[in-house]
Amino acid sequence: MSEPNDVAFVVLQGDPATSKSRLSAVLSPEQRMVLTRFCLQRITDLTELDTLYLLAENEQAANEGLRLAITPILQQGVDLNAAIRAIVTSSALKAYRCVTILPNDLPFLASLEAYRQRPTARISLVTPDSHLSGTNLLRVPTSVQDPIFAYGQDSFFHHIQGAKVRELAVEVTPCPSAFDIDTPEDLILAREIFPDSELWDLL
Repeated sequence: MSEPNDVAFVVLQGDPATSKSRLSAVLSPEQRMVLTRFCLQRITDLTELDTLYLLAENEQAANEGLRLAITPILQQGVDLNAAIRAIVTSSALKAYRCVTILPNDLPFLASLEAYRQRPTARISLVTPDSHLSGTNLLRVPTSVQDPIFAYGQDSFFHHIQGAKVRELAVEVTPCPSAFDIDTPEDLILAREIFPDSELWDLL
């Protein structure tokens, strides 16, 4: 177990009314809200609230954090990567040795222990998505003056390259339960991989 203040966790939360729009063909707005809240509850169950922050796209997103007593920080501007950089380098997060960023679309997440261990100033941890192109989990040391974030297309590869540019060692950290749901196809596959999840009773 890591020492207090070793690792903070920042959850990326879009507007709950419009996020996950690619699922609109198979999930109603109410069901997408259920999915959002289910994912956020999973994260709170795996962390301590005093180490958890919500990077919220707007006030509606911030309210989802407040429901669970998570500290929300409103995103400044439309550039998500710039907003992540701003929060990771903020005075509030400098109290931690490392920061782990994760999107709020991982309903089957079972453990974050690998991301709580061995925080160092020269190692970045990264977990790819199920397509091995996106980024589901990313931990960066707060000692890096200008960390590089590249969420978007092929972010997994860009995050590895960015870490190397900052002269960080990179550890690709497998986490099978970090399965994200972006598309109807993801939802179908998730039902096959995680058939016993309580999520299915809620949707």
